[in-house]
Amino acid sequence: MELSYITILFLYLLIVVLTIRKTLLQVSNPAKTLSWIMVIVFMPVFGLLLFKIIGRNIRKDKKSLQIQPFYNSTNHPIKMDLLPSNKRRLVSLLDQNLSSGISYNNEVLVIKNGEATFNSILLDFEKAKRTIHLDFYIIEGGKIFSNFKEVFKLKIKEGVKIRLVYDAFGTGRKNNSLINELEAIGVETKVYMPFNFLTSLSYLNYRNHRKIVIIDSQIAYTGGMNISDKHISSQNTLGLWRDTFVKIVGLAALDFEKVFNSDWAHAGGSLIEIETKQETSDEGGVPVQVIASGPDSPFHGILHEYFTIITDAEDYVYISTPYFVPGESILMALKTAALSGIDVRLMMPYNSDSKWMRWCMFTYLEDLLAAGVKIYLYHKGFLHNKVFISDDIISSIGTANVDERSFETNFEINAIIYDRKTTLDLKSHFFEDIASCELLSLEHFQSRPDRNKIMEAVARLTSPIL
Repeated sequence: MELSYITILFLYLLIVVLTIRKTLLQVSNPAKTLSWIMVIVFMPVFGLLLFKIIGRNIRKDKKSLQIQPFYNSTNHPIKMDLLPSNKRRLVSLLDQNLSSGISYNNEVLVIKNGEATFNSILLDFEKAKRTIHLDFYIIEGGKIFSNFKEVFKLKIKEGVKIRLVYDAFGTGRKNNSLINELEAIGVETKVYMPFNFLTSLSYLNYRNHRKIVIIDSQIAYTGGMNISDKHISSQNTLGLWRDTFVKIVGLAALDFEKVFNSDWAHAGGSLIEIETKQETSDEGGVPVQVIASGPDSPFHGILHEYFTIITDAEDYVYISTPYFVPGESILMALKTAALSGIDVRLMMPYNSDSKWMRWCMFTYLEDLLAAGVKIYLYHKGFLHNKVFISDDIISSIGTANVDERSFETNFEINAIIYDRKTTLDLKSHFFEDIASCELLSLEHFQSRPDRNKIMEAVARLTSPIL
């Protein structure tokens, strides 16, 4: 009996050593590596299982690589003369890291909050002639779902092809009945990384967080909203979810199609032949760079994007995000910009849908306040939009939060818009939201209760693996 215990202990220690070895080889961030080693050593069995589920770096797993939208593919040439001279470095960076496509002569419309957004989408659905493609993290029942479904019935009868990719974790088994309803009326659906214990346990942590609508390869929408009534009704725990979407008409829609096509193939569908057309004019429109990033990307494209927008700022950079776990590079960029005289403002929700995440977010704020960053806590519902605005000429709207999950483990998409009018529209929305915010002061923030500081410090330890 004693021998069997020794054998079990030896085998367990061997597994621990091998797992720590894999941690050292796969996790390049020292803080994250140390966090994982502590979890594995001090949480026997559970720590090993946790690393298996959320610790692996599939960027180093060739089996995970699927058809990608922009990597190693020809794309529209960069026409620097059509871009702001002080923002061309960002365009080149995102082209070189193989994460984006750029097009010109687009029409761009910023839409604030859910009611206006979904009304606009429904109107464009009704005009669809060939295809409607949707890529969403969360699909929930309610008014929005019902409205979509009714329009889909009519369009399918007219011969319009409707395809939907949804995430297995975000939508979940509880909403399988909704997917069944869509399939029953003729919508083609694919689930992204479905849960399968034997084959998908190691990929459980890697979720498709994108929100995309594309109509006839000519109109595209993206932003922070899911198919959920939280964006149109205040009748939930956190109140109305304040969010932003952008509608883009033009060749940028083809770049969104590439991303959808990649996700469709990744989810098991056959590649879709996209009907393309040649650009006829570059004059009079808006340059849009579509950036897609994920755990299988060769580089951290969206981290590069956010870092460069901050460090390239000459006058100001305003950020609105529901989740703020920035990592050392973004944290240093924000502090450096503020200390150098750039007007840096960060807006985030007062209340969060995750108390643990809120504690983790708040642990970064004191350093930023000390550096001169203005921090606003939004009180009128739940702030959920993901927006960067800078220098009255560049803005980013999409699905990526300012956190390690968006940079490392989620499949995300942003639209970077090089346009004064669009940026000024978003800037106006930002100042409208300030009216519903509390402006933090360093002195007041430092006086918060000690119990909060302790919980924040503990939460901060987990930030590398959130």
